[in-house]
Amino acid sequence: MSRALVFFGSRLLLRTADAGLRLPTVDELAEALGPERLAEREVKIGLRAPVDAPRIFDFEDRHEPPAGFRADGLRVAYHALEEADFRAAGTARQKLEFLRTTRFCSRCAASLDTYDGHEALGCPSCGQMHFPRVSPAVIVLVQRGREALLGRSARFPEGVYSTLAGFVEPGESLEECAHREIYEEVGVRVTNLRYFGSQPHPFPHSLMVGFVADWEEGHISIDDDEIEDARWFGPEALPNLPHPMSIARALIEDFIRRVG
Repeated sequence: MSRALVFFGSRLLLRTADAGLRLPTVDELAEALGPERLAEREVKIGLRAPVDAPRIFDFEDRHEPPAGFRADGLRVAYHALEEADFRAAGTARQKLEFLRTTRFCSRCAASLDTYDGHEALGCPSCGQMHFPRVSPAVIVLVQRGREALLGRSARFPEGVYSTLAGFVEPGESLEECAHREIYEEVGVRVTNLRYFGSQPHPFPHSLMVGFVADWEEGHISIDDDEIEDARWFGPEALPNLPHPMSIARALIEDFIRRVG
C-alpha cells in the first residue's frame, strides 16, 4: 500500500490513529482530498529510497488538513515517525523547498528549467546549474575524563542538554570549525579531535558532522547569545537528553558506553 508525503507549505500531513501519528496512504488521501485534486499536486522527486518510497504531494500552506489528519512541522514528525519515514520526509521537504525558492537564475535572472542527468535546475540562458543547498555543521562531544561537556539552548525543551554545535564558515575546515565553535560557545580549548559520524538534519537543510574531542584547557564561560547554560556531566548524573534518533544522542550514548 503506497504511502504519501504531503506538505502544506512547510507542514507535513500526518494521519491520526490510536497508535499515534503515521504517514497516510495514497488511498486515504484520495478519499479525503479527491483523486483529481491529489493528482494535480503530485511532485516527482527522487528520494534515493527503496522501491516502496512514498509519493510526494505539494499543497499551499493555506490548506487545512481534512478530518482524521493533522499538519505539523517536521519537529513534530521527528518525534512521531520511524527513522526511515522521517528521513524520507526530511529529504522531500528539503527538495521541495529548493524547487519553491529557486525559480530564477542568480547569475542572469532567467527562469530555470529541470536539468536532465543531474538533480539540479539549469538556466537555459547562461547555462548555470543550481543544486539544492546543503549547509554543513559540526557537532562535538567534549570529554574530560569521565565527564562530558553539554550545553542547552533556550530553544530546547525544558531540561534538555546536548552536545555543542555550529555551522561551518566559508574557507573553514570541519576541524577548524569545531575548535572555533567550542571556544566561542563555552571558552574551552580541545585536542585529539576525531570523527564520529554524520546525519542529515532537515531543519531546514543541514548536514551534521559529528566529532569527539578531549578537553585541553579552560573553564566554562558561556556565550549568552549562543547558549543559556553549559556544564560537565558524569554518566551517572546526566540531564534530559536529545531525541534518540539524533546524532547528538548517539554521541552521548557512545560516551556512556566508553566510560561505563
